[in-house]
Amino acid sequence: MMPAWPRFFALLLSALLACCAGYAAAVLYSTELAGIRAVYHIFPFNNWHLSASTTALLPMVRQGLAAGSLLLAGLFGALAWPAAGRRDVVGLRLEISAATTGLLRGWRELRNRQKGLATALLTLLTIVRVYFSFANPEYDDAVSYELFVSKGLVATSAYYPLPNNHVLSNTVSMLFYQVSPGFWWSMRLPVLLQSTAATVLLFVGLVRRTRFRVALVAVGLFCGLQLSLYHAGVGRGYWLFILLAVVGFFSTLELGRPGGRHRAAWLGLVLAGVLGTYTVPPFLYVLASAYSWLGLRLLRRRAWAEAGPLVVAGLGTVAGTALLYAPLMLISGGKALVATNNVGPMGLDAFWAGLPGYLWHTEGFLAGQRTLGALLTLPVLALLAWLWRHHQTNQPDEDRAHELRQVGGPALWFMLLPYAVILVQRVFPPERVMLYKAAFFFLLTGLVVDWALARWSAKELPWLRPALVALAVLFGTYETYSVVRVNPVARSNDAAYRAGLHWLAAQPPGAVLAPEVTHNLFLRFYAHTEVRERAWHIDHDQRPGIRYAYVVAFPGKRGFFQPLFPFPPAFQNAELEIYRVPATYPLDSKSWRHN
Repeated sequence: MMPAWPRFFALLLSALLACCAGYAAAVLYSTELAGIRAVYHIFPFNNWHLSASTTALLPMVRQGLAAGSLLLAGLFGALAWPAAGRRDVVGLRLEISAATTGLLRGWRELRNRQKGLATALLTLLTIVRVYFSFANPEYDDAVSYELFVSKGLVATSAYYPLPNNHVLSNTVSMLFYQVSPGFWWSMRLPVLLQSTAATVLLFVGLVRRTRFRVALVAVGLFCGLQLSLYHAGVGRGYWLFILLAVVGFFSTLELGRPGGRHRAAWLGLVLAGVLGTYTVPPFLYVLASAYSWLGLRLLRRRAWAEAGPLVVAGLGTVAGTALLYAPLMLISGGKALVATNNVGPMGLDAFWAGLPGYLWHTEGFLAGQRTLGALLTLPVLALLAWLWRHHQTNQPDEDRAHELRQVGGPALWFMLLPYAVILVQRVFPPERVMLYKAAFFFLLTGLVVDWALARWSAKELPWLRPALVALAVLFGTYETYSVVRVNPVARSNDAAYRAGLHWLAAQPPGAVLAPEVTHNLFLRFYAHTEVRERAWHIDHDQRPGIRYAYVVAFPGKRGFFQPLFPFPPAFQNAELEIYRVPATYPLDSKSWRHN
């Protein structure tokens, strides 16, 4: 490595860590102790409260973060001021500019017909995504909106009572909320912009690294996937995850290229690592893929001197992530991040018994169909293995052999290595966490399709191209229909909660008791978004001295809260029943029953 690398990494990490520490300090300084205490009441079901230890640590932590940020910023200034430091900063700026210019040049060099096809694909995807952003029912992102986005910076960045709080994604939504508090504007518009940015970056990046046909197949199939379409229409942060995974992947490719723009690539990899993990902790899978791939390249080439930057970049990513999560660790505790069913290790017997089914159904879902999709995955991987062997022995097309080595190899690694991490964790992450992997599978699919079309011309197999186009159209139609098909049940539930809230809005004002979590959150959500002009009092538990005019429960004796009033509900539908409690009804009656 060049002698300038230690100085470059000192500049990079001092600037990055100064920003992370400064942001964490800003979160903790954004409200006083009373404001932090109020955060614990947003989701009262877990009985969290401000502890004495948190109260004692708060001044020290925020002062330490602020002081650390200033010291790191000073260190960056001291390193950047001399001529050598300025050369590194200018070199980084020039590499970023050159990388941007290269991406734009890749687009400009496409033929007009290719530009037209790419534009038509992006337009179609945008239309479908906008439709789903309105058609998808409010569910998990409604909870994120009500508990975090609408409650300010501390709630969004430091309060983690549920894994719904994908912190960076909700922070972006919170910024949109400051402009307009509407649900679509705050939660659905940001993900539309993120999915568009990720789609464009993936396409132009692949055009530069491979060829147009590979990019079109990969982007078209990945973005047309059921999970991709669904999550482009809900504010859950998984497209932000994908965007940052794409940045990490292309940064890894650039670092593997001799004479590449390594300064810009290190910046991209470290920044994507910190922000990706701050979005969703399972971004660890992307980082494990990237760093292990780069590490294996060093071992294969015995380039021991190049291990230093890799280790320093990894440690810097860990430090930056820890600083960003510092407010959350202080206010919610470190256990909050690892207290979900998807993180805790399973028993050995249950894990190994369930692993084959998990692998089959996950890869199937990521290929387009949970039960049968892996029947597409296996032939693509088999053809890829055959191509690899074929190019190793014959090499009739050096360009495609180079693409297979330089892009196909890392893509296969990024697709498969997360399963090695899962073996260590002994967990079965949900498909949405693994969605980003599908981009790499469809990149491999694009390489296979491109080889087949190059191998057999339109004259040799005139039916091949029309057949592939027909299959792509059928795939997109089926995936879109699959999103439409799963929406009615959730939309019906939403309609039931909304109807209950609007019935309450038409009644005389009064305190509402809604002990069930789902009722409580969705009534609060619709009150917040659709009946904002009314002052609402919705409790999750009976408070002494409060006379509740309305009590909400599930019908059919569902749930843990089952009141036994001597009068029927005044309102009832499939998801809730609402009792109107007379003003003379005793407050301490045994009819207020929790099972």
